[in-house]
Amino acid sequence: MIGKWIRRLLPFGKEKPAKPLITTVINYCTNDYRFIHDCIEQASVFSHEVLVPYTNFFYDGTPENSELLNRTITENPKARFIHFDYDAKKKVNSQHWVTFARKIGWKQTSTESDFILFLDADEIVDGKAFVDWLEVYPLHRLNVVKLANYYYFRETHFQSLTFEDSVILVRKKLLRESMIMDFEDRNKPYTEIPEPKQRMVLGDHSKPMIHHYSWVRTKEEMLRKVITWGHNKDRDWVSLVEKEFEGEFSGRDFVHGYKYKTVESFI
Repeated sequence: MIGKWIRRLLPFGKEKPAKPLITTVINYCTNDYRFIHDCIEQASVFSHEVLVPYTNFFYDGTPENSELLNRTITENPKARFIHFDYDAKKKVNSQHWVTFARKIGWKQTSTESDFILFLDADEIVDGKAFVDWLEVYPLHRLNVVKLANYYYFRETHFQSLTFEDSVILVRKKLLRESMIMDFEDRNKPYTEIPEPKQRMVLGDHSKPMIHHYSWVRTKEEMLRKVITWGHNKDRDWVSLVEKEFEGEFSGRDFVHGYKYKTVESFI
């Protein structure tokens, strides 16, 4: 699927440049403890460095699980964890602390890095597929790409028939703090940074390389997510979660209304 597009950007006879150095920045809170190890391990396959900004509070102001935070850091030596302070008295928009964490990661990237991959901890890259993609995709010609991802609900084997592209890979030197801190979060750098760019990018085998487990939770975990995340004021999430767990999964989610199929779990 990407073959013709690649040939337009990489003319015959041109020598392939060296692989770009990629820093992966992962937003994390302990609501995503079940995913963070796989997220870091897979990102480490292709990353020059992996950075994980974190704070001692959830974004609704309630204290984090300090024991679980410490365990996370101990269990994941391949990443560098970067603490930042949370100010509960600061009047900010609902996305502020999400984007602030990404800014902390951006500021801590090494000078050698060419690109930054911004992930949430429940977005797990297939490391091998990503390495294969880097071998053929002309990333050196692009300023920013949005990567297609599979989307899951309730269980790791319920996969949406609809792809999303929440994850962004962006040329570091073109990033600005105003882009990162914008309410639109990862969409803003994509819209602001000039061409050439591409979105809904698939892997070498025309399949997504990222698995997004945002709503793969028990009832208790899902309630904790909707109470503490940055979108907690958008809808009556608690009622939606309560209704969802009155029975078995219907095959449609209450977030987007996507349809699902059953697949073998990636993790």
